[in-house]
Amino acid sequence: MVSNAGRGIAISADVFGYGCAVRCARPLLRILALVCALFLTSCGLFADVWEWNQKLTVDVLVDGKIVSGSAVSHVWWQEANAFDVYPSGYKGEATVVDLGQRGKLFALIGEETKYIAQYTLHDELGYSRGDYEGLLPAIMHFRGTKDVPRDRYPVLVTFTDTNNPKTIRKVDPRNLSATFGPGISLVRVVLEITDEKTASGKVEPILPWLSWPREKFLAAGGGITPLKIPGESIGRINFVWRGS
Repeated sequence: MVSNAGRGIAISADVFGYGCAVRCARPLLRILALVCALFLTSCGLFADVWEWNQKLTVDVLVDGKIVSGSAVSHVWWQEANAFDVYPSGYKGEATVVDLGQRGKLFALIGEETKYIAQYTLHDELGYSRGDYEGLLPAIMHFRGTKDVPRDRYPVLVTFTDTNNPKTIRKVDPRNLSATFGPGISLVRVVLEITDEKTASGKVEPILPWLSWPREKFLAAGGGITPLKIPGESIGRINFVWRGS
């Protein structure tokens, strides 16, 4: 026969052990909850996202007539994560201006694409460029156009042979005549926040090497990228980028 006293001691020991386990587990649960919260925040699951479509139009004066090209890209920004970083990305294509017998002018996309709207619209919208929490939502809801500041123009390039990436040449926005001949000049670059869809399929038919396998593309440059211009580091993603 097991005495009631023995059972009481056993139950007390179980309760004591359970209580110790709960007390020990609480700090671990708090740490786990904090880690989960940081993970979810850093992943952006509960973060605000500001996004818009921006149309870039390049106007060029050719022998007294305006010739234009435009492309729409998509830009997104997320509010700061647990590491105080604003994740961001973009997708779209370069803007192409067909200059006829003079060739084609390309206004490239890239990391700078994400900042063009901030530098172009911050004064008009009444925010400093560093006020992401105020400026980015304002850009998202803005509809209209404004000239891009000249010091914020995208990189401009052309090709003497669009079939050969090695023939790339950088274009000075202040002196298009140096590249394309007399009677040609860049008038302006215009930014528009728009509801139009992103551009697709305009650039690749002009530049067939965009679809080359990586090995063939690098071989054209002797084992490195053939897209080499002074002062710039560019690649095929500066002509077409499907998103990040």
